[in-house]
Amino acid sequence: MKIISFSINHKKAKIDFREKVSFTKSGLIKALEILREGSGFEEGVILSTCNRTELIAVVEDLTNAETRCRKFFSDFFHLKHGEILGQYDFKEETDAINYLYEVAAGLDSIVLGEDQILGQVKEAYTKAQEIGASGKVLNKLFLGAITTAKEIRTTTRISQNPLSISSIAIQKGKEVLGSLKDKTVLVVGYGKMSRLAMNHLVEEGVVKIYLCNRRAERIEEIKDPKIHKISYQDKYRILQEEEIHLVISATGAPHMIFERENFEGLHKRFLMENRSLAMIDIALPRDVDPSIGELQGIHLYTVDDLKVIATGNLKGRESLVEEIKECIEKAVSDYECWQRCIPVHPKIAKIKNQSSTLVDRELEDLFRKLEHLEGKDQKLIEKKVKSIVGKILKTPILEMKKAGEKGESDEAVKFAHRYLGVKE
Repeated sequence: MKIISFSINHKKAKIDFREKVSFTKSGLIKALEILREGSGFEEGVILSTCNRTELIAVVEDLTNAETRCRKFFSDFFHLKHGEILGQYDFKEETDAINYLYEVAAGLDSIVLGEDQILGQVKEAYTKAQEIGASGKVLNKLFLGAITTAKEIRTTTRISQNPLSISSIAIQKGKEVLGSLKDKTVLVVGYGKMSRLAMNHLVEEGVVKIYLCNRRAERIEEIKDPKIHKISYQDKYRILQEEEIHLVISATGAPHMIFERENFEGLHKRFLMENRSLAMIDIALPRDVDPSIGELQGIHLYTVDDLKVIATGNLKGRESLVEEIKECIEKAVSDYECWQRCIPVHPKIAKIKNQSSTLVDRELEDLFRKLEHLEGKDQKLIEKKVKSIVGKILKTPILEMKKAGEKGESDEAVKFAHRYLGVKE
């Protein structure tokens, strides 16, 4: 079994293409069902965020694995012939395993160490489990990556002053507007990114936040006096009637929610009043029609425009990267030891089952001949016999595991057949 990763991410593909291959909730379920049913993949987990769409999969062999991945994405998203070329990274075995661990730890994010990605990796793995697309190999891999990422956050300084796309978006707003103090902001959406953004906005001293969400019931309980809830349909009205300085949009809508035709009159008004509007779209698929950014007086930014600020925030964190990579290297090595032992595990299980069956049969025969023994004496003998057998088998089983870890599984299997009587 070979592990591969096929990644369309912010380092390789621009937002226009990432948008094309972003999974909706229903699309993700459909894709996982396809993986579960075959398509040349033994197991598969799909991670789809605003910065990446990735397939981590298990294949029987690596022959044409990259081609199969390209076909899977091209067919599912109805891409043009060759459109996917140059838009992805393909990794195999150790590189693929290491990559997942780095993604979970936040090393491959736009914002180094951002904490949202770990939750997204967990969600991707959980969904694949629910659908039945993930199996023994990926279950162990993802649990290891998630556990290691948690340990990294506990044992390193990466969790101190945590950064996120939301915090970087607010920094961008400050850069554009000079300051957010006493400014009025419209936030659209009430997912984690929006909630984080509002926390940062309050810290920056904004005077008022207008909040709308497609599902109004989700924001009913908000009591913060700075946050004014409006209906989703009123987002354009509030832009016309109030002096909004900044819009943060982060919905999970599968389509754009701000269209150019609704801004034609707005931007003229901004020009007449000698003011401008900053819009930061941190959703994928994007919430804001890109052509709105062409209108005079409106400054539009997407996730990709936040990279410069994110890179600036790396200063003082570079030393953490090496520390984290050392943790990952050890965890990956442990996983690969387990992976190399996979062919040995069934043989060990058979050894234990065969010995248990034999012991039970012999003890049953013995106790028939020794009918005078009391129940407590029988239990004592049974316990002792099983203990002796366990001790006898301990060394050969450990040696088989060691052989597997060294990549000598074939030799271990032959040993089980030849000397321990384990049948195919």
